[in-house]
Amino acid sequence: MNALLALALWAFAVRFNSIHVSPSALWLGGTALVVAFIGSETLPLRVEWKRETFLVSLSELPAVLGLLILPGWVVGLSHVIAGLAVYIVRRDKWSSIRVNLAIVAAEAGVAAVIAATLPFGWDQHHVHPILGAATGGIVAALASTLIVRATYCLVGTAEPLARMLTRCLVAAGTSALFALVAFSLCTSSAQPRGFLLCAGLAVVVAVLYQTYSRFLRQHTDLSRMYTFGRRLTVVNSAQVDWCGLVEQIRDQLNAGVAVVHLTEPGSGFQTIAVGPDGLVDLPLPPSDDPLLLLAAEAGRAQASNDRTADPEILRALAARPAWDVLVVPLRSGDRDLGYVEVRDRLSRWGRFRDNDLTLLETLSSHVATTLDNLRLLETLRHEAYHDAITGLLNWRGLTAELESSLTTGSIGAVMLVQLGILPQVNNAIGHRRGEQLLSAAGQRLIAAVGDDRLVGHLESDRFAVLLRSSPHTHMLGRATELLDIVSRPYSLNGIEVEPRAHVGIAQLSLPHPESSPVDPDGPGAAQGRTAGRGPADDVTSLLQRAEMALMAAQSADEPIRIYGASMGQVFRRRFQLVTQFRKAVEDGLITVHYQPKLDLGDRELVGVEALVRWTHPEFGPVSPEEFVEAIEATGSIDTLLGHVLDIVLAQMASWRSRKMKIGAAVNLSVRNLGAPDFPQTIRNALDKHDVPPELLTFEITESSVMADPERSLPILRELHSMGIRLSVDDFGTGYSSLAYLRRLPIDEIKIDKSFVQGMVTDLSDHAIVRAIIDLGHSLGLRVVAEGVEAEAARDALRSLGCDELQGFLLARPMPIEKFEVWLATWGARTPAVAAQSPLPRLLR
Repeated sequence: MNALLALALWAFAVRFNSIHVSPSALWLGGTALVVAFIGSETLPLRVEWKRETFLVSLSELPAVLGLLILPGWVVGLSHVIAGLAVYIVRRDKWSSIRVNLAIVAAEAGVAAVIAATLPFGWDQHHVHPILGAATGGIVAALASTLIVRATYCLVGTAEPLARMLTRCLVAAGTSALFALVAFSLCTSSAQPRGFLLCAGLAVVVAVLYQTYSRFLRQHTDLSRMYTFGRRLTVVNSAQVDWCGLVEQIRDQLNAGVAVVHLTEPGSGFQTIAVGPDGLVDLPLPPSDDPLLLLAAEAGRAQASNDRTADPEILRALAARPAWDVLVVPLRSGDRDLGYVEVRDRLSRWGRFRDNDLTLLETLSSHVATTLDNLRLLETLRHEAYHDAITGLLNWRGLTAELESSLTTGSIGAVMLVQLGILPQVNNAIGHRRGEQLLSAAGQRLIAAVGDDRLVGHLESDRFAVLLRSSPHTHMLGRATELLDIVSRPYSLNGIEVEPRAHVGIAQLSLPHPESSPVDPDGPGAAQGRTAGRGPADDVTSLLQRAEMALMAAQSADEPIRIYGASMGQVFRRRFQLVTQFRKAVEDGLITVHYQPKLDLGDRELVGVEALVRWTHPEFGPVSPEEFVEAIEATGSIDTLLGHVLDIVLAQMASWRSRKMKIGAAVNLSVRNLGAPDFPQTIRNALDKHDVPPELLTFEITESSVMADPERSLPILRELHSMGIRLSVDDFGTGYSSLAYLRRLPIDEIKIDKSFVQGMVTDLSDHAIVRAIIDLGHSLGLRVVAEGVEAEAARDALRSLGCDELQGFLLARPMPIEKFEVWLATWGARTPAVAAQSPLPRLLR
């Protein structure tokens, strides 16, 4: 349709055209116009306005000049011939060439018709259509713009009409104005050498434009480089969007296709290619591709089929297929990471230049740096989430994978496995053998559970395995199987090591879990759970429950434990005791009860044992064994001892003021002995309350002291040298040797109540008690029997020569108020009381 319209317009223009020139002038003028049109199409002006860059064609300039001096059909034919040459050299598709030629023909026809119908001259002697030519050029440009916009509207990508027409009118009007000025200067009789002035002005404008164009290009390249760099900065903190990255390179160089070839060890290249319409499926280049080899050798490669004579390079261009190619290597240090390649510049008469090759090298350098950063980031991420010894996930990595698995619902339980032998291996045969043990155990677990299950090494010799959801019985069977596998002996350079492993399991909430022989809560442990993930089924709580189950298995010396609700209550209670202990001290909830001790010889009250008590506002009375064990691991044991000593010493000072010499025994933890300047602390406390040191007795257990005698013995000797009495509590239940016992600076030993309570009915216990009494006396020590609850036991102890007794037969532990009443009620004598008052029947 456009071609038919153009032909009709040309016929009309020829019919009414009044310009007549000779044939030689037609050939010369037509050739000059073809060259001028080619120049205007291949060298458009680049005008930047705010954030946009416009390409302004100068085709109106030769069109207006041609219409002023030549017939319209010559101008139109010259324009069509120039356009055809440009499109063929650009290697456009024939469908695109036909459309573009039709638009060019229509534009030339419109200009010719308007120039022929508006013959305004300078005067009555000159009839050159000045205004008609200028108007024809402008209207033709507007008509071409309307046709192009209509085409864009069909594909839905047209910009606003007013904007397109305004830009076209400004560009065409400017070109027409320059053409009229040039024509006037060249044909003016007042300026016989006006063409020289036009030529000079043209040269000046060309130089200015080239300078501006170069500056504009550099500014645009820098701006795009900045955008490209910012995009790579984002890439450094995330995964690579290769499609977007390659598209940036293609857009930066205005190329038809941009390609990145990444070197894959052992598998050639991985190729990502992007064209104007997105990803392009290209065949992988051979490893001996001449262009890639040239780029690797020379650091850059540029080839085009009209400037390259090497047949191998030409074959490589034909295989792509492309006619103009730039290739630079992706190089980081001495390593080649791949290649970046761009093909066929997208512009009229476009071809890549030297500065394009330099720009591509810069982009390649940025991409190579980004790849290095990404690989370094991946290495750091792997090291951060994996264990260096076993290569398995560490705690952080397992937590991340567990969170992901919980989200997708791909796991049902976490199993913790602890070998329980690593410290012994490290101490006995070295840490290197310990690392071999961990690696072997990790490999066994991976082989047992398969590659689709995650295995992690958390700490020491503790491993974690993520298991699929299954009933308790199946879970127990799977855990038993894995426990059997990791518990088999390990051969460490000829040394057989057999661990004693334990397993703790925490399951996600299940709708109807089955009971298990090792489930401490039995069938009712899971009552109230809902199907699927429960409210507490997050990463932290799941791992915490698995650890609770593991600790329960170790405490009970059972191979496997599955978490039950009661375990959580026990650990939460322990945690509350630890965290609320100091406040309980400040609030006066930690009190002291007193249990009297009687001398069996003269039946005199020789002292009391101070026993700590805690009445918790929520839990009620808490046994000392429970909360003392809990706070020992936190460092609060020194706070407890200081609080108890302050109360006891103050009470002893009160008794002394009342002329009663009553000593007190205080239990001492082995951790107290490690406190800095512990003897000086005790000395300051005694001086503060003005209590003689011989009235204070510290009770220690033989097992705790003998666990580290080299540290404990010097402290005990210093305390003993101060005059403080030392007593070994629960004697007979520890594991110390008599040689260590002989070295202890002690004054008395206390027979454990388990022997005392059974000595009346069990001859073995009776023999043990007699042996302990004889041993103590032979070492010059006083012997105290604790836990005396029957008169027969009291009589037996008296007959065996035991020095003192303590137990419920005499009195239970009492708060100070009740103890004072007990003293008054029973009338027991103290060393400071001279009257010989009769003793109660219980003490006789």
